[in-house]
Amino acid sequence: MTEMDVQCSYCAKKSCFMGDVSNAPEFCPSKLAPETLKKVRAKLDDPEIQKMAQDVAKTWKGIYTKNRVELTMEYARNRGYNRLGLAFCVGLSYEAELLSNIFINEGFDVISVSCMCGSLSSDDVGLPEEDKIVSGSRQPMCNPVGQAAILDEGGSELSVLLGLCVGDDVLFIKHSKAPVTVIGVKDYALAHNSLAALYTSRSVVSRLNSRRPKKE
Repeated sequence: MTEMDVQCSYCAKKSCFMGDVSNAPEFCPSKLAPETLKKVRAKLDDPEIQKMAQDVAKTWKGIYTKNRVELTMEYARNRGYNRLGLAFCVGLSYEAELLSNIFINEGFDVISVSCMCGSLSSDDVGLPEEDKIVSGSRQPMCNPVGQAAILDEGGSELSVLLGLCVGDDVLFIKHSKAPVTVIGVKDYALAHNSLAALYTSRSVVSRLNSRRPKKE
């Protein structure tokens, strides 16, 4: 990191929240990338983008009292989405069933597809034997590109990710034609609560160093 990089995570003021950036630090994007922000602001004049942004803003009224599942459904209703696509990890099949039930009980049309669709293995992507969990064995392979294609072909208006592995979620989002949101992420070590890694990073048993890096 350098003094010429945008570093909002180190800003103590966050004065942009109130709309005043007159005393912003030198690493603020308002100072380092004003033209970029100007161009982005102009995009909000596009009727479609503006409506999408409005539909997000509407959910703020309940953001502190509603959970993410509820907010996802509220956003879908704001957008007029009725057909929801669910892409989930096979290891979270129980959770996927519960989520499907909730969506359906709330009046949504749901299609769901697991990460194992297509029955791929690591051999299909040419993974070297030494990189397998057990060399010489068939190692199952997730198929996020396939999940995205199936949900798109199935008419998903909003695709919801549940527990896809790091990287698989990237591939899904990259290939999905439908807009994408996330309900939960994969983190077996922390009971799928990845933020716990941050909240416990100052613990004496943590393997993560969250102390501020010293400037060189």
